[in-house]
Amino acid sequence: MSLRALCARLPPEVIALTRSHLARSRSLATAAAASTGTSKTFYATTPIFYVNADPHVGHLHSTLLADIYARHARLRDPSKGAVMCTGTDEHGLKIQRVAEARGIAPKDLCDGVSERFRELAQAANIDHQVFIRTTEARHRTAVEHVWRELQQRGYIYKSSYAGWYAVSDEAYVPEAQVGEVIDPKSGDKYMASTETGTRVEWMEEENYKFRLSAFKDPLLEWLSSSPNPVQPSSRTTALVASLANPTSTDLNDLSISRPASRLSWGIPVPGDPQHTIYVWIDALVNYLTAAGYPWRGGEAFEKGKLWPPDLQVVGKDIVRFHALYLPAVLLALDLPLPKHLLTHGHWTMDKFKMSKSRGNVANPFEAMQLWGVDAMRLYLMRVGGNSASDADYSATEIERFYRKDLAGQMGNLLSRVTAKKLVKKLEAPELMYTMPDRLAKEDEALLALLRDLPGSFDRHLAAFDVHRALAVVFDALAESNRHVQLLSPWLATASPSDVHRALFFGSETLRLSGTLLQPFMPTKATQLLDMLGVDASRRRWVDCAVGEGGARSAPAAGKVHLWPAVAVPEAVVQ
Repeated sequence: MSLRALCARLPPEVIALTRSHLARSRSLATAAAASTGTSKTFYATTPIFYVNADPHVGHLHSTLLADIYARHARLRDPSKGAVMCTGTDEHGLKIQRVAEARGIAPKDLCDGVSERFRELAQAANIDHQVFIRTTEARHRTAVEHVWRELQQRGYIYKSSYAGWYAVSDEAYVPEAQVGEVIDPKSGDKYMASTETGTRVEWMEEENYKFRLSAFKDPLLEWLSSSPNPVQPSSRTTALVASLANPTSTDLNDLSISRPASRLSWGIPVPGDPQHTIYVWIDALVNYLTAAGYPWRGGEAFEKGKLWPPDLQVVGKDIVRFHALYLPAVLLALDLPLPKHLLTHGHWTMDKFKMSKSRGNVANPFEAMQLWGVDAMRLYLMRVGGNSASDADYSATEIERFYRKDLAGQMGNLLSRVTAKKLVKKLEAPELMYTMPDRLAKEDEALLALLRDLPGSFDRHLAAFDVHRALAVVFDALAESNRHVQLLSPWLATASPSDVHRALFFGSETLRLSGTLLQPFMPTKATQLLDMLGVDASRRRWVDCAVGEGGARSAPAAGKVHLWPAVAVPEAVVQ
């Protein structure tokens, strides 16, 4: 049905609002862009994680992406500031049933698992400013305010609904995406989503609906804007193509409540306690709650300081909720839309998405304890930094990355340029950080890489190619190791110029790498820059130019390995 035909069935006040949104969709995009200027604090969010099970590596991946971009924003512009928000999603039928099965209160279940996500953030050195829980009073206030605003504006109405419901996904599944499945072990037959494989059950109920269908054109216009708000752009293309399909149900009016008789664990509908607000509407409001909504005064963040998000990080399986439902609600509330939605792939093991039910979940706490926090931060971003595709978790690959890239490239270069025997061969200590007056042909390739490194690194991050940002750093480290090997300053026949150029360019490569990688490996970057004697005040983005690191202090005495050997149990890498 066309939007014109649909509008003919809507109340007059909704028709007027819908036309208003169509006319204002461009101005809202302009307002959002303006609000993400230098006067606004950078705001990055993770999805809030469902507390039906302990966190796994996939949860850590999402959190790291938001953390790294927030840290990078602070590095690029310390005066602007950055706020990162993460947290837990604690309502819904799934939580209610898990709690019932364990014989405990839902809140007790939520308290325990939510604390595990806090512990993960702490263990991974996540620099979050807000940890939001949907069971908090401030969040309930925000959700109730959103409901009342939508209702007053004519976007909520009561209706009956019948369809297949996936409790695991907390969502209705279109009948065209449901099929019969036979359990290979028991032989039992059941209905399941053909898209996700999750079991579904038939439900018929009266509930409230949100007029999502009224926002088709403004949503399509927003999704089609340049640069694409949903990244990587391939997901924008797929989403727009799906919406253009005449049989698409993605923008049908959305059921946004459940009967309290079936779902009691949630926020009651304001004015109608017989209904509970749909968990996804509840959850999506968390980003507003964390930003201080409804901005009545006295909250941590006043209106205009954080909203809209500069970056929202979500897994590819919840794109529809964040690229359609949340923007539609924001349009209905006359709030600016998020600037970027980064939709990353999944971590798999044996090519299957990690899940507790499959038993193929990598424990992030154990991995960080074995390999170290910063090594795992780098590995997950290097291997999983291509958000357009999934990444397969492999202990063997972690071992190879640690040994070859971290210890073999970064660690080896550091050992070379800080070796006392080589440092003593410099004609003066300050030559370690002083650009040579004369360069040779063998210096050209490395110098070109170093001069382009900050800009290239930044461009890749801006394009959300995190893996490529890290690749250019390790390419520079590899070239610098080759350069040192070529000049061989340890040889008795090495000239003073060879020694100077080898140590200067090796040291500069490490200084620039350490400065750029501060968001990725905050502890190891500090250790690296300390070992190089780089002053704490010269570790800024503006210092990322060849030869602009300033004077250095003498490195601390004693041999310390940046990436020491790890005793890996044989079973781990088999």
